[in-house]
Amino acid sequence: MSGGRFRKPRHRHAANARSTSEPETTLKTTPDAARDEGMHQRSQSSESRRPFADVIDVSDLAAERRSLKRRLLAMRIVTIALLLAAICVAGFPIVLQYQSSQRLAETSSSAAQNVAGWPYPQAKESLAAARAYNEKLAKSGQPVLGEAVDPFTAAAGGSKAKSEDSAAAKDKEYQSLLDAGNGVMGTIKVPKVSIDLPIYHGTSEEALASGAGHLYGSSLPVGGKSTHSVITGHRGLVEALMFTRLDEIRPGDFFYIEVMGETLGYKVDKISVIKPDDTSKLRIVPGEDRVTLMTCTPYGVNTHRLLISGHRVSIPLPAPDPGDLHDARNIAIITGVGTLLGGWLLVSALRRLRRMPWRVMHHGAIWPQRW
Repeated sequence: MSGGRFRKPRHRHAANARSTSEPETTLKTTPDAARDEGMHQRSQSSESRRPFADVIDVSDLAAERRSLKRRLLAMRIVTIALLLAAICVAGFPIVLQYQSSQRLAETSSSAAQNVAGWPYPQAKESLAAARAYNEKLAKSGQPVLGEAVDPFTAAAGGSKAKSEDSAAAKDKEYQSLLDAGNGVMGTIKVPKVSIDLPIYHGTSEEALASGAGHLYGSSLPVGGKSTHSVITGHRGLVEALMFTRLDEIRPGDFFYIEVMGETLGYKVDKISVIKPDDTSKLRIVPGEDRVTLMTCTPYGVNTHRLLISGHRVSIPLPAPDPGDLHDARNIAIITGVGTLLGGWLLVSALRRLRRMPWRVMHHGAIWPQRW
């Protein structure tokens, strides 16, 4: 400031002057330059990836992966085929035994229906005749007990005797008693082990191949004091269960005889093993009402006889109605199969959900893209 006058600064104009005087240094990128720059970058990128592509051949990896998948699929098919074959081999006897059990149960049911259709008092008269036979048998001292042909030895091929030698076949009076049709005299039921067999006269090979047999010389299975009826059956047959599971019976278990429209209940109180020629435990004990179930033992060896013996009890107490008792093994099998099937379905559903793509909806819920 001089002479009282105000002077404006000059540096702003100087700066403007310098800025206008200096040449413009900003570079403008043309389209050709941008294209060249992009090609240069892509070239550098491909050069950087080239060593990795040279080391690993992706096409070979894909082919190897496809080959591995084919081998795994073939192994899976072979495994499933072997598993199915094993199931068929193991299940074939079970199917045969089930079909046989159903057929024999139908035979028993058919005989019972036949008796139910008889005019009154035919069934009562048949029971009365059988009881009269038992009284005479008890007084005789049972001079004959059993057959000339041991049914279990004959079935195993150990006897050359013929069924025509059977004392039961020659006794016309015996054959005429308790005939509900087709030679069936009644039914033996053991609910605990799913036994439901028709009872035939005698213990011939034909009788035991068709169900259970009544031992000739023992009391007819109609109950009453001073009676001891012996019912026999095969064990260990491939095509039929028969008395195979009789060794599972324990004291206190129940079995039943159905004859001429009546149901007789018996409670097991004696279990014993005897030699084939021992009849001491098969004879009548005065005053007792007893039934004994007999089969061969040990399983597959058949050198002895297993006896399951029970005394008469009333129904429904203490013996429950036979329809109220069930085979625990069948229940366990059904439960196990149901559990396995349910588990398989659950695992399949979870695996399917894991493979399914998911998306998030705007309202926050999670939904699969497809079902």
